[in-house]
Amino acid sequence: MPVNPAPVSSRQTHSHPIAPSYVTAFSLVSALGVGNQQTLDSLRNQRSGLRHYDMGPGLGSTWFGFVDDAQTPPVEGEFAKYDNNCIRLAQAVLNQDGIMEAVAAARERYGSHRIGIFLGTITGGSDQLERFYQDGSIYTKAAFKLVDQYHQSGSLISITLFMRRVLGITGPYATIGTACSSSAKVFAAASRAIQAGICDAAIVAGAEGFNETLIHGFRSLGVLSTNPCRPWDKKRDGINLGAAAGVALLERNPTGPDNLRLVGYGESCDGYHMTAPHPEGDGVELCMRQALSTAGLKPDEIDYINAHGSATPMNDASEDAAIQRIFGQNMACSSTKGWTGHTQGAAGITEAIILLLSMRENLAPASLNTEELDDKMGCRILLRNEPMAIRYGLTNSMGFGGNNSTLIFGAPL
Repeated sequence: MPVNPAPVSSRQTHSHPIAPSYVTAFSLVSALGVGNQQTLDSLRNQRSGLRHYDMGPGLGSTWFGFVDDAQTPPVEGEFAKYDNNCIRLAQAVLNQDGIMEAVAAARERYGSHRIGIFLGTITGGSDQLERFYQDGSIYTKAAFKLVDQYHQSGSLISITLFMRRVLGITGPYATIGTACSSSAKVFAAASRAIQAGICDAAIVAGAEGFNETLIHGFRSLGVLSTNPCRPWDKKRDGINLGAAAGVALLERNPTGPDNLRLVGYGESCDGYHMTAPHPEGDGVELCMRQALSTAGLKPDEIDYINAHGSATPMNDASEDAAIQRIFGQNMACSSTKGWTGHTQGAAGITEAIILLLSMRENLAPASLNTEELDDKMGCRILLRNEPMAIRYGLTNSMGFGGNNSTLIFGAPL
């Protein structure tokens, strides 16, 4: 039986502000488009990237946030051995929005050994493992050759190693897999590394590609919706999956002005259940309170929340309860999973970058597909895009096992 932890409201939280890390470059590849401009165009026009997907004879259908293969070509040349679906997405995002140039400039300032990389993913190169089984490689290749190929293109760390080599950085690196909070927690890990003096700058990233294992895993849990997902809706009935890759460069002391800032983060693991959140949202409440503490902010200083909002009945109700206890019912909130699908290990950075774009453009995005709000919940969910100056924005990520992460970003000083 799940253990019910003590209510978060009974715990004391104290302010322990951190020094901010400056976000000097970022980009996103998702079902909304390749790069920040295409992403913004989709957001402004309230254009979802979800497409209908037939899972096969007798298996039903769902909706998925695909990224077109033409936009994510195979990895070729000296890095071809790393090729997999996630790495194709990572390759695409590295070539957008001046990321390569920004990292090159950081190498000149700090040295390659002073730049770290922290990447979040769940499945990594699982599509390669599927190919090994489908083409019989698992049975015919010499074991040591298969292990070597798996390490290069099939493992979780393969994406991190690929990005290190492409970017020419040699500082500390880690691959984080904490379910759907993976690529939100990389921001916290990078911030701590910078604060500790381990590095002067860090790449934070997340990537999740299309693979059958992930789709049928969630199908077996009975949480895939047959409709475009609709967070906070009275008739919400499950998630849509999606593919994405995002990357951002964090620096301690940037050279240019007008940089958005990572000002706070919180992490918790309530351990309530393997796949379900605590019904009252105790874990995510603790997470948000910690983020406010590390940011040195009060709840009324947050202007907008990009909620995890996966569109399952239990998840949305849990998060709604936690948000209300801290922020009340007037806080502007929305979930962007109706735009991109739930990008799993890349969800944290996908939604962090959407929040950064929202702050830069003074535009709070709607909860797409949500039509009739659940009257049992009370958060102020945006049903249409809303012009908004976001001085401080918060984003939540909630993962299996109660792995939660909250990030708070601040506008340029």
